[in-house]
Amino acid sequence: MFPSYLILRLLIILSALMTVGTVGFMLIEKWSFLDSLFMSVETLATVGYGVVEPLSDAGKIFTIIYILFGVILFLYIAAEIANTVLNVNFQKILGRKKMENKLKNLKNHLILCGYGRTGLEIASQLKNNKLHYVVIDKDPSLEETALEEEFLFIPGDATDDHILQRAGIERAKGIFCALNDDVDNLYLTLSARNLNPELKIVTRCIKASNEPKFKKAGATTIILPYEISGKRMVSSIIKPDVVDFLDVVMHSQGEDLELQMEQFLVPKDCCIENKTIYSSEIRQKSGVIIVAIKRDGKFITNPESDTILKAHDYLITLGTTQQLQNFENFVK
Repeated sequence: MFPSYLILRLLIILSALMTVGTVGFMLIEKWSFLDSLFMSVETLATVGYGVVEPLSDAGKIFTIIYILFGVILFLYIAAEIANTVLNVNFQKILGRKKMENKLKNLKNHLILCGYGRTGLEIASQLKNNKLHYVVIDKDPSLEETALEEEFLFIPGDATDDHILQRAGIERAKGIFCALNDDVDNLYLTLSARNLNPELKIVTRCIKASNEPKFKKAGATTIILPYEISGKRMVSSIIKPDVVDFLDVVMHSQGEDLELQMEQFLVPKDCCIENKTIYSSEIRQKSGVIIVAIKRDGKFITNPESDTILKAHDYLITLGTTQQLQNFENFVK
């Protein structure tokens, strides 16, 4: 695919040269516009039909010069096309090499299988959160998009173990199964769990009846899009302000974001371990609010100030970007 600016430039040069030739034959040989246009096109195309009428000496000199310009134009067009083809191929080769090197060095990354409408939205959210990810899709034409938008892409079938291994699934933190149907996503879940027992697997499940199968296959999180859509639509009617607030907290980005909700794992020997929420002074020193605590797979919602924080607790925190940063600095 040639750049539009190159095609436009060549058309302008060709049109200008044809105009010069047509006007030149009209002025020198006193031919009609059609005869002059025919002669200029014939000369540039070098088809050799013969002259419309015998040329004068001045006409012969003009034709010689005109032919030389035509040859120069041909050489210029050939050089531009060759240069464009070489540059495009060279850039693709470099891009693929760079992509392969990045894939080999990736650790704790995410793998996105399927780049349809759901996959596109997932990729957008990952990019907004500055997370490293690899896209796997059967459509090879996505390679150009990947090179332009600078994300890692592997063409192929995501259910193929070799493709998953190429994406570094053994070193990955999580995988999104966003293929078109439940059968493919179920098979992908099985393959991913077999290749990496510690992997977080988030899968889309179209039919609710298939949810137990995904659980048995090893899915960490199962998303039922139709159920979620239905609940969201109802919530938008009966409690719209709550929905708007959660949208701001979970999906807004940039400087306009007022609040963010994050999770934090309390490590062993942390400065807040075995302290109550009040005595740890989290609120006083950072400004964040502890909305919930996940402990042993269960949530403690709206914890009291005398709740003791333990190692390996997950704290669900709410605050501004600066407050969350202050919290991380305070804990570290």
